[in-house]
Amino acid sequence: MRKPRRCPACKHRPFATIVYGMPYFDGAERCDVEAGRILLAGCVLTDDDPAWACAACGIRMWRDGRIAGPDEGPFG
Repeated sequence: MRKPRRCPACKHRPFATIVYGMPYFDGAERCDVEAGRILLAGCVLTDDDPAWACAACGIRMWRDGRIAGPDEGPFG
């Protein structure tokens, strides 16, 4: 599945990519974090981590199309 352009729940744009681990960002990537295009996650990874999230409503989406609300599933 490809990254959605907008949140399937609240239609917020952009739908953010979740970055795991200890990131090192240059100026452009910091702007992406501040604009909500990138969301930073922890450094503990599992075999079932979401790929994208909405900065506005908090839902998360996996590459296989599963969706979890802000209080459901991993990170809930």
